[in-house]
Amino acid sequence: MPTNSVRPSIAETAYRFFDRAVHPEMFSPAIVGRIRSSQYGLVLGICEGGHYLQFTCNGQSMTEVTGPESEVLSSYGLQQTYFFNEAEELVLEAEKNFKYNFAGQTEILDFSVFTRVQMELEYEASKAFISHQFPAKNRLQPGPLSLAQIDGGENSISVSIFHTFPDDLVVLRTQSLFEFPTVKPEK
Repeated sequence: MPTNSVRPSIAETAYRFFDRAVHPEMFSPAIVGRIRSSQYGLVLGICEGGHYLQFTCNGQSMTEVTGPESEVLSSYGLQQTYFFNEAEELVLEAEKNFKYNFAGQTEILDFSVFTRVQMELEYEASKAFISHQFPAKNRLQPGPLSLAQIDGGENSISVSIFHTFPDDLVVLRTQSLFEFPTVKPEK
């Protein structure tokens, strides 16, 4: 007996950029990961429709949300809304007291390639910062998978997120790069 997929179609999926923190109660994450350092704080949640990422540095915050357009969010602080189109890449830059770069791209695959990529991502999920696989629509199809990998240095952090859309045979890849000044200890 087939059930409805928990993940909306890629055609319904939007990227939204807020120049402020968005209250976490607006989301229903399956899993949340947090990183806190002396320079920044990062909260990343994987939701049925995608993810939310909140970054704070030197008292300023921003939030990126990838999820269904129907997800009701405040328009306060909303700077950008973008729908992912075939093979079109979104690149966004924002300057605060840190630098933010976002790139997102969809890849439409045939069934055999999608199945192989899904299996590779399932393997990578065990090594990811956070990951979650949602229930499959039916027993012949894999469940939607999301995973996030994080790399960081002294003055930057990169967040790569993969979302699979089995109904559409699409993989959405996003990368968010945050660059911030190095804080020197006082003498």
